[in-house]
Amino acid sequence: MASSLNPSLLLMGRCSCQGQSEEKCSTSILYQLLNRGCQCGAAQERTLLSPWAASKAASEVLLKTVEFVKKLPSFLALPPQDCAKLLQEGWAPLFLLGLAQEKLDFHLASPKKSILLGILTEKQQQQGDSGGQYREKLGKAKEFLNQCWSLDISTKEYVYLKGIVLFSPAAPGLLCPHHIHYLQQEAKMTLQEHMNSLHPGAPSRLSQLLLTLDALRTISARGITELFFQPIIGNTDMGVLLLGLLYPS
Repeated sequence: MASSLNPSLLLMGRCSCQGQSEEKCSTSILYQLLNRGCQCGAAQERTLLSPWAASKAASEVLLKTVEFVKKLPSFLALPPQDCAKLLQEGWAPLFLLGLAQEKLDFHLASPKKSILLGILTEKQQQQGDSGGQYREKLGKAKEFLNQCWSLDISTKEYVYLKGIVLFSPAAPGLLCPHHIHYLQQEAKMTLQEHMNSLHPGAPSRLSQLLLTLDALRTISARGITELFFQPIIGNTDMGVLLLGLLYPS
């Protein structure tokens, strides 16, 4: 049966499980810091290389990502405990998909434009030879972004890919894993139907899109936090910040 899902209201299935009490956090550090003023004018290009500028740009993408998740009726219909666990488990790949969708090209070879190179330079200055580990993480992130851009992924395709990533029944401690698995399968089916209608002559495109998700598994959430968010949040737990975004007090 063909699906007529609107990508902005992806997967409207409702869970029959009983919800648990909501976990709430104080106002997010990310919101507070992003509301601060930043340098402007002649200093703007120079600060693009700073860890602060890189983290600010990344934080804006993360906020957009969480807002996208919060607008999904099928996500909101889940018990709050499952919502929190899915976001905490899937935020890093969702964030990278957001970077790709926003087309934030970091130009590793161009110091004046490279946010990622700025992070790497800062890490190498702080840790000397151990900066190689950050170059490897940056390389994986850049490789993933290039893979997405080479496929020229559409807005609808990004929506369905994010749905596949978000509704992961493998997240630990879920109350409704079977329903979440159903939502993930529905996202895959809808993506396939979209491919069949728009790209009937390219049957391999679906496999190529799903392979981009496999590439995400090589990039850890801890690595993403260190690269993009540590200059802003320091040692604050990312899980706590995500709950603050999901359930602002």
